Parts: sequence; C-alpha cells; structure tokens
Amino acid sequence: MPAIKKIYNLIILDESGSMASIQQPTMNTFNELIQSIVGETTRKSDPEQWINFFSFNGNGIKEQIPLQKVSSLNLLNEDNYRPDASTPLFDAIGHAAGKLRQVAEKENDYAVLVTILTDGEENASREYSGEKISALIKELKKKNWVFTYIGTNQDVAREAAKISITNHLYFAAPEMASKAVLSKELNARKRFYKKLEENPGSAMQDSYFDPES
Repeated sequence: MPAIKKIYNLIILDESGSMASIQQPTMNTFNELIQSIVGETTRKSDPEQWINFFSFNGNGIKEQIPLQKVSSLNLLNEDNYRPDASTPLFDAIGHAAGKLRQVAEKENDYAVLVTILTDGEENASREYSGEKISALIKELKKKNWVFTYIGTNQDVAREAAKISITNHLYFAAPEMASKAVLSKELNARKRFYKKLEENPGSAMQDSYFDPES
C-alpha cells in the first residue's frame, strides 16, 4: 500500500448535562489529546496531521474546530465547553463522520482516527439509529478508518459493541484514573502513527489499545 499522506484526527465529545460532574477531567483529557496531536506535527511533518472536532448535546452538534491542518489549536475551557441537555450520540457520530467522509474520500492515501468520548447511553438521536451507525462504522473501517470509544458511567464494552467499535476504554472521574486512561490513549496514538509510517496497510482497526499490536 502507498505511504499515507494525510491523517485525519476526528474527535467527537459528549457535551450533555451528565458530563457536568466530570467537566474538568474531561477538559484536561481533551487538552492533553490536542497537545499530543500538535506535538506529533512538530516531531514529523509527513504525513500531514489534520483535525476536526465536534461536541454535541440535545441543543445541537457544534463543529468546534473545523477541518484544518494541525498547527496551534485552542484548548477547551469553561467558556467553550458547557455540558447541558441530552445525548444524541448516534446523530453526532453520523453527522461528524459523514461530513469528514465527503472530504476524505476525494483524497488518496489517507487514514482516519476517530475518538469518541461520552459518559452516557444514547437517548436523543432523531436522524440515525444504532443500526445505521453500526453499518456506517463497519463500512468505514474497511476504508482505513479506526474508531475508538472512551466512556464512563456505562458498560463501555457493551455500548461500543452496539455500534461495531472494538477499541474501547473506561474513563473514571478520579484524577489518577483519568490520567491512566489518558496515558493509554496517548501511547496508543503514538503506536498508531508509527504503524502507519512503517506499514500503511496496518492501521489497527480492531487493536488500537493493544500494546502488542
């Protein structure tokens, strides 16, 4: 397979009311994640790193960072991340992945890494069902998309499996637990980037968090 020229980092973050109790750990996790992506760009300019970030709740789906090449990025704070309302998780995934897909599929030699962070079960989607999202994810995984699901206050493995995601982590609110999860994610991301450099055809669709992958 030809070398990967672009990596699209798509982040989908739950901003529903139930996230209020873990607002600060969530912002910390997101900000560390963003900084790691920026750091990768500093370390190596090829392949290009691109980012697209959406947050969502029952009041709407917000494109907080429009698709752009990674440089310096604004971090989350209490002004731009205000948990409220319900959890239209399926609609958020369908909207965000669908929008990025329209752009990515015009390119050649790209990979997509989707990171979903949520603390609750779907309860408010109107456009997409779980079955539709599961089918969409199965289709995209065949096209060099990797999906990861980081959740809390739920059976994470079960909820991820409902939509055909096998890469999942449980995020606990206490500081040390959240740091441990963040460490696992950042290490997995480094392995993912390195794997794409060494073997573009092996993007860890189902083994993202496996240190032996």
